[in-house]
Amino acid sequence: MGSALNKIYIADFDIKLELTKPDVSGSEIDVDNNFVDFSLCQGNFSEYSAEFDHLDDPTHAEAIQRTGAEANVTFRGDLEDGDLLFFDWRGDINNFEGVREIFTGPSGPMFEVAGLTPLEVLKKIWDDDIIDHIVRETNRYANQMQVKAASKINSRMSRWRDTTGEEIWRFFTIIMLQSFVVNNVEREYWYPSNEQLKIGAFEKIMFFNRFLLLKRCLQFVDNTVLPENPSEFDKVMPVIKHLNQKFSTLYLPEQNVAIKESLLPWKGPLPFAQLIATKRAKVGVKSYELCESRTGYLWRMEVYSGKGHVHAPQEAPQEAIEGKKVENDSESATSEIVYTLMKPLFGKGHTIVMDNSCNAPLLSRLLKTKHKTDTMGSLRLNREFVPETLKCKNKENMKVGEVCFSTTKDLSVVVWKDKNVVAMISTFHQPQVGGNEKYGYKYKPKVMLDYNLSMGGVDHKDQTLHAFPLERVRNTCWYQKLFRRLLNVSVHNAMVIYNHDRTQKSQLGNRDFRLQLVREMLQMCSISGTNCSPTKPPKPPSPTPLSQLHLPAKNQKSQRCKLCYEAKVRRATVWRCSTCQVNLCIEGCYTAYHVKYVCK
Repeated sequence: MGSALNKIYIADFDIKLELTKPDVSGSEIDVDNNFVDFSLCQGNFSEYSAEFDHLDDPTHAEAIQRTGAEANVTFRGDLEDGDLLFFDWRGDINNFEGVREIFTGPSGPMFEVAGLTPLEVLKKIWDDDIIDHIVRETNRYANQMQVKAASKINSRMSRWRDTTGEEIWRFFTIIMLQSFVVNNVEREYWYPSNEQLKIGAFEKIMFFNRFLLLKRCLQFVDNTVLPENPSEFDKVMPVIKHLNQKFSTLYLPEQNVAIKESLLPWKGPLPFAQLIATKRAKVGVKSYELCESRTGYLWRMEVYSGKGHVHAPQEAPQEAIEGKKVENDSESATSEIVYTLMKPLFGKGHTIVMDNSCNAPLLSRLLKTKHKTDTMGSLRLNREFVPETLKCKNKENMKVGEVCFSTTKDLSVVVWKDKNVVAMISTFHQPQVGGNEKYGYKYKPKVMLDYNLSMGGVDHKDQTLHAFPLERVRNTCWYQKLFRRLLNVSVHNAMVIYNHDRTQKSQLGNRDFRLQLVREMLQMCSISGTNCSPTKPPKPPSPTPLSQLHLPAKNQKSQRCKLCYEAKVRRATVWRCSTCQVNLCIEGCYTAYHVKYVCK
């Protein structure tokens, strides 16, 4: 079988012909411009900057939340041939025969975009169906709250009146405007502490009290019909399902797609909050996103609430397990996520770019063999079926610039050391080394150069969302914060669709697109006849003066009761009405007199 491991040093000139020969795998890296003569590679490589996390540091590994230790158990029913479970790892470059799949699917918008404005594109995503659903559920929830608060005269809910679809769009407009200038005190958008800090006429769109009331009552599901033990994301699942359906039907991605973890920061108590130590926010609501690599277009997403609780918009594909019921535990969760996200794109020659939380040798082979889908990305060395000779690689036993690799007929695994040790896996990359001359030659494995290139669009999407945050830091409802993130992603997707068929000069950048979108939304609000002035609550009755309260008073001596006297009954009493100055028996006559003579 031969050695399962080979080592490459940048200064090893005996193998330069093997490493620099052209690759027919279909990679996007230009051989002539990026692959260089190794005679130029003598120098100090200790200042390289690796763009991956250290895979072998035990303290770092413990901090990373392991969605699944191995993602292979669920899909072994898909392997009809037992030989697919056998990995013949060798340290021979010629052993690898992987070729990139030819992309056969359509890509781009699935409707005519020419002539549409940014708002019209956004309304393709947030159509009347979802807006009407939000209006219906918000009014239902507000009416329920209004009944509960009926006994409280000064309750905010006494101001409520049913909302409309036009007012929901006004609400969206205010959220969009707030993202341009972030203010921790939301009230100051309407009533700034300094007049020079005023940034817009928010009160012309919606009064502040009405905005607070609408934000308080915003709802996406009927709470009265939820099951006895609802799942964590039932309160926002209608919006997730709708957007997944719209994102995946209005636009089809190009050949390169990426699956990555996303984290919505949340600092409050949340039973399903997840820890991702590599993220800046660390803790929050975790989701898996399938994006187009070049543009960052979010094509499909799944929210994740912990081991065994993956909330898919659709059920996981049954073809993956072929009738064998396998429990959704930590060993299969990530593979089920990959299958669910990618199922509509199988068989079209797509390439999935994944980080080490999803990649595994068996999963890569399964996608390549069964579904004509290539994979590449970073890899954890403790995954099942990783060559044993590579699992032991760490910072102590590797030199800077050293590259170790091992291949099978259809997979190649490369381990490279720069500042950290990085492992990569691919179904179509030869274990070659190349350089990027943009910032001077940096010699890395070719698969790593392609990985950085493919992940660039996804990282750019995260940057654009962070530049205009629709979700406020101090949001009291986690599901409303998730809703705002989805609205923000919708704006980014609308921008990708709008710019797709436009020339480079006519395309709108992130800020310009949002400005144009807000202008159209403001124009839509201004021409509407809907009155957004708040209804005043009913004034409480003015207090009655003490002199008119007809309170009973006590005489020093007993006097004849007036009503008893009229009834020719001799009875004396020490009580009188302090207002009417009439002597009355405190029991019976006092009330009867006032009903007869005062309250008529």
